[in-house]
Amino acid sequence: MATIAASAGQARNYPLNCWWVAAFADEVGRTPLARWLLDTPVVLYRTEAGEVVALEDRCPHRQAPLSSGKIEGDAIQCGYHGFEFAPDGRCQRVPSMNGPAPIRVETFPVREEGLLVWIYLGDKAVIDDVPPPPKFDWMTDPAFNARKGSMEIAANYLLLKENVLDLTHLGYVHASSFGIMDFVNPPKVTTEGDVVMYRQAFERSPLPAAYAIPLGFEPGKIWTRVGTGKSFSPASHESEVAFFDPDQPDNCNGQVFFAHLTTPIDATSMLYFYVVGRDMMNDDATMDHFAGLLVHGFKEDEEILVKVQQTISRTPRRGSTGERSVKADAAGVEARRAVERWMARETIRD
Repeated sequence: MATIAASAGQARNYPLNCWWVAAFADEVGRTPLARWLLDTPVVLYRTEAGEVVALEDRCPHRQAPLSSGKIEGDAIQCGYHGFEFAPDGRCQRVPSMNGPAPIRVETFPVREEGLLVWIYLGDKAVIDDVPPPPKFDWMTDPAFNARKGSMEIAANYLLLKENVLDLTHLGYVHASSFGIMDFVNPPKVTTEGDVVMYRQAFERSPLPAAYAIPLGFEPGKIWTRVGTGKSFSPASHESEVAFFDPDQPDNCNGQVFFAHLTTPIDATSMLYFYVVGRDMMNDDATMDHFAGLLVHGFKEDEEILVKVQQTISRTPRRGSTGERSVKADAAGVEARRAVERWMARETIRD
């Protein structure tokens, strides 16, 4: 498979022909929002009607970031010489000229779905062939209370995807935070096309405190829980934990959903957007406490992933035996293969 050079001297390992999360919907307003996404400077804002606009964040006059300017009506005005560009990228005004200049800014398709704004930075000629962004109905389901957040992490996006596909790290990275120590056996992994799924059931198993307390139980309560995960695309992953009374296995007593959304900034850094929601013990105060615990846990993930990236990015004087995978890596390995297929399809079309 062909690769394309990216920043930091590393090969690009993300497909362009894919929908990626650009921002949370409430981040995009009437003030320009600057983001680097897939080695591309992007500016996002809303028109007076509330529609999201995404343009290349580079004025074609003297390459000043358009995000350093301001919104005028539905247009964005460059803060350097006042050139104005319409939502379709067309230059509509140059203050030093009687009319607009015959120049334009590249525009990018966007989709606003619930809490998320998705962006497409690839070949527009094949956009209809690209799988659409997944729908996370639980994010707006009134039965669920959700919390969200984002982080910029100095590591390649695939490192986090693999992190959420192999939960055997919980007992080590998160021993002092989540305290979930029983992810020791590899889950069952299946695939449907490029979608990678895992399932792991804990039948009549002691509930760790992180699970027991939200259900109103003492830690150690004998209960059944089922963990599942699904990698939809290089950009998106969803996981769920469902809880059952062992004596009434057909009745679900509660669910917790996670959405893990990774968007490359470049070859060695990412934007990580996460959303969590649950339908039990989900009053605002309890959810705020839970969100705080997650922030602590995700910082633990960040610490180890940054160290992994630093090791990958450096060329040692001595040779390395290379990376080896084990049975618990099955979901992550399948996700890598899926990304390679996305990249191969894109290369063929180039």
